Amino acid sequence: MSIDRQKFDALLKWFIKIAPKVDAVVIVDRQGLTIASESKTKIDEDVIGGVSAVVEQVLTRITKEFKSGQFGTGSFDTEKCRLIFVETGKQAILVTIADALASIDELYPYVYVMAEKVARILDGRPVSPVIPQIVGASSDTLVEKGKLVKIEPASGSYAYKVVLGGEGGVGKTSLAYSFIEGKFETDYKSTIGTSIMKKELTIRGSDAKVRFIIWDLAGQDQFKRVRQTYYQNAEAGIIVFDVTRRDTFLTVEKWVVETRQGSGKPDIRLIIVGNKIDLPNRQVTYEEGIALGKKLNLSYIETSAKTGDMVNDAFEMLALSLFKTLSLTSL
Repeated sequence: MSIDRQKFDALLKWFIKIAPKVDAVVIVDRQGLTIASESKTKIDEDVIGGVSAVVEQVLTRITKEFKSGQFGTGSFDTEKCRLIFVETGKQAILVTIADALASIDELYPYVYVMAEKVARILDGRPVSPVIPQIVGASSDTLVEKGKLVKIEPASGSYAYKVVLGGEGGVGKTSLAYSFIEGKFETDYKSTIGTSIMKKELTIRGSDAKVRFIIWDLAGQDQFKRVRQTYYQNAEAGIIVFDVTRRDTFLTVEKWVVETRQGSGKPDIRLIIVGNKIDLPNRQVTYEEGIALGKKLNLSYIETSAKTGDMVNDAFEMLALSLFKTLSLTSL
């Protein structure tokens, strides 16, 4: 196994600094041997490695039973610490050692982001070592007052957090990769929790630039609880379905509701994308997509992440939707 030590060192240091109440983090292979580690205090890596080798059997069973892809999760407590295990693909396990009183709900959003980045490093894919500060769910709601005013995109730069929602396997990651890199990722990997990417887009016919911070959310049910944290502070979203899988189309409305509730913004800017139009055996027609968009009062567009067809147009459509109105609040 070829290891990029420099990337691992930077990533582990960042994780230790940003994740709440984490004392140490260890990446071990399937035999329990340590690949990389970082800690605030001294830990016995051989002990952690041994525990990981035993827990690996449990994680494999979780993966098989719940069909969640090449990863599973598990946790247990000792008198002194709380341990969280996450499979990072077929090669390794991420072991997080936290304070015994650390909140699982606060930890998992960070652990899944970390696991996704570890998997990318092990696969030789590009990755940033930066892990964002993740805001926990809040009961506070924004009450908008005043009026809506039509505006044109002015010169300058605008930054927006965008979430990609939809069932597993609909092509969210490929769509984001096609938009950012301009090419199709043939070796598809399931997203662990969320993957965070960035891309700047210049709006055609104007000097306005939009910087999208894209949170690609895992669609499997096991991540539903942690997704509620990832939605926080999102200003826009793209709900994706696969035009060759009708079941993914039938859950679009559910994803719209989840995104609105999770973000705490009933009027969050959303568009619907029907992906994989390059494939045969289509099960959802363009007319059905348009009809659903009208029902939900959302724009609809079809794309192919593989050929790149209409991918940039989808993100530009979302940008224009964000520019469309401006909320003025009065005290």
